[in-house]
Amino acid sequence: MGGASAPLDTYYAPGRAVVVIDADPRFRDRVARGMAPSFRVADFPDVEAAVGRTTVPPAAVVVGEAGTAKADPAGRLRREAIFRQVPIVRCVTGGGAPGQGEADAVVDRAAPVGDLVEAIGRLVTGRVEESWDRLPANAQISLRRTLALFRDIGRLMEAGSPLAFDAVTQACTPILDVVKCAGQGFVFRGLKDHDEMWYVHCLRVSTLLALFGHTIGLGDDELMILASAGLVHDFGKAALPRDLLNKVGPLDARELEMARGHVAITVDYLRRHSDAPRQVVAIAEQHQERLDGSGYPRGLANEQVNDLARMTAIVDVFAALTERRSYRAAMSPYQALEVMQANLAAKLDQRLVRLFRTMLLEAA
Repeated sequence: MGGASAPLDTYYAPGRAVVVIDADPRFRDRVARGMAPSFRVADFPDVEAAVGRTTVPPAAVVVGEAGTAKADPAGRLRREAIFRQVPIVRCVTGGGAPGQGEADAVVDRAAPVGDLVEAIGRLVTGRVEESWDRLPANAQISLRRTLALFRDIGRLMEAGSPLAFDAVTQACTPILDVVKCAGQGFVFRGLKDHDEMWYVHCLRVSTLLALFGHTIGLGDDELMILASAGLVHDFGKAALPRDLLNKVGPLDARELEMARGHVAITVDYLRRHSDAPRQVVAIAEQHQERLDGSGYPRGLANEQVNDLARMTAIVDVFAALTERRSYRAAMSPYQALEVMQANLAAKLDQRLVRLFRTMLLEAA
C-alpha cells in the first residue's frame, strides 16, 4: 500500500446520480423531487434513451413499467457495460415478487418515494461493502471495524449501555497504519456512495485528522487521540430524529437548538458510559467552538479552544462542506478550502487552515 497517492478529488463526496426510466413524465418528476435530498436524477422516457445518453455509471437505476415495452428492461440494461454492476430497482403496480427479471429489488409504484430511496440505499451500500474485499488489508479492516462500531452505538446509547473505548482504539489503529503508508485514498474510495452518511462523515473526519496530525509530525499517542475523537465526535447524532438530520431547507430555531444538542449528548454519553480519554472528550466538546466566540455549546474564544480541537474544527468543516447534504450539493475541495480561508477567517485557526491546505495539495 505504500506510496499510493490520492488525487484531491479523493477527499470529495459529491452527490450521487440515479437514472430513472419511465414513459410517464409525472412519475419521473415525482421521483426526482422526492430523491433530491439524497440523489441527483437523470430521467429518460425509455431504456434505449438511457443507454444512449448515460456516460458515467450511476449509483442505481429505477425502471418503471409505463412505456417500457421490453419484457425484461433490466436484462437489456445489464448487456451494457456501463450498467452491468449498477443496482436496478423495478417500480411496478402492486409491488411484485423481488427478482423480477434481472432487477435487484421491486418497489410498489404508488409507494412513497422514501421507500424507493431506502431500497436504493440498501442496494448501493451492499454493493459498496462487497467492494471492500478488493481493497488492501488495512483499508478493509478500517472500514469494517468502524462500521461495526457505528451500527452498534445507537443501540448502546439508547440503552444507556457503556462503550468500551478499547473498541474505538482498535477501530482506529488500522486508520493510523493506512495514513502512515499514504494509503488513505483507499479508505475514501471505500466510502464512496456508502449510504450511511453519519458514519461516512465521522470516518472521513477521523482519517483526515490522522493524516493531518501525521503530516505535522505528531506522535502516535496524539494521533490516536485525534483519530478516536474524529470517529466519536458526532456520536450524539444517533439520538436525534432522522427527519431532523435529513430535513430539506433551513432549520427553525427549535430544530437548530435540537441539532446543536448533539454535542452535549455526545459528551454526556462519553463521560458517563465510557472510559474515553479526557482529551477525546474535550475535542468532542469543543469541535463546534469558533475562535471568534460564535460557536457552541459554550461560546469559547481564542486560547480557550485547545489546539487539537482547532484541528478537529477545521477537518469537520472541510468534511461537511465536501459532502452532500439534504439542503445543498457538495462543494469541491478547492471551493471548500476557499470558503474556509475567505469566509471563515475569523472562526478557524488560519495558520492551521494553511497547513491543512498544503497537506491536501501535497497528498494529491
